[in-house]
Amino acid sequence: MITGCCIAQEWFTSFDVAKHLALVQNKMLFVLWEESFSGSIPLMVKSDSGTTIVIDLAKDTSWDTVIKEYFVPVRLQEANYEAFIKAADGRSYNYVNKLLDNSIKIMDINGNILNVDMSTEVLTNFTELIDKYALNTAFINMELRNYDKDKSYLTSYLLGEKYIEYAIYATKETRSDIIDLANIYLSESETLAAKSDLATVRAVKQKIELIRIEESLILERTGKARRQLNRIEADEIDPINERLYGFLQYTIHQLRNDETNAELWKSKISSLDLRKAEMILNILKHGNYN
Repeated sequence: MITGCCIAQEWFTSFDVAKHLALVQNKMLFVLWEESFSGSIPLMVKSDSGTTIVIDLAKDTSWDTVIKEYFVPVRLQEANYEAFIKAADGRSYNYVNKLLDNSIKIMDINGNILNVDMSTEVLTNFTELIDKYALNTAFINMELRNYDKDKSYLTSYLLGEKYIEYAIYATKETRSDIIDLANIYLSESETLAAKSDLATVRAVKQKIELIRIEESLILERTGKARRQLNRIEADEIDPINERLYGFLQYTIHQLRNDETNAELWKSKISSLDLRKAEMILNILKHGNYN
């Protein structure tokens, strides 16, 4: 907690040191640009008496320990600007705007922002921030570590896929944010695969196309998911994607209460796929996975 850390407030100033602690503690990063502290950072919190108050995080350090309980806090230095803006190339206007403004950014250890849609908020509700974004990343820890060691089309894909699975367990309010984060890695996987000399580039692109149908199901966009799947012919499926394709067919037939066709696909998928299909169907019926 000494190297790369602001000792007075216990905020990290080294992103690399902070990310490795977050990896060990299975936490997200609570990030603000250093220059933000020269102004005002209003935060709505609940006091010990239960009343709601507004503090200025730039001046009031009393809540730093609470932030550390849920996140790893980082004061992002201007020296990091070029690396972060380069990584954001090609992303949405809202994403870049969120990156550049002085608001609180909840990032994963790779510096990708989770709370993009909160970019326009002037006053941040700390309780809401915790409820939505204080993720326990133990579920994706292995994929985060593998990506950190070797960024490739495969590690990017597996991390994106794991984030999508994580979204199934998340609250309805947070699912789309997690899936947006997953799509950063899926897009990166597609780009890295296209730049490689892989003989399976087409299969990788198809796999990503299929997993985005799963995203539509998790986000309760069932009509879109059916249309996406109907555009793909069964005889076009690469052998490495047959299980994923079968999982989607089974899930959508179950959604339509078409037990006959669902049973035909059931034998082509694993017990883990069946469990995941059940969780997605519960989301579609009840709003949550259980």
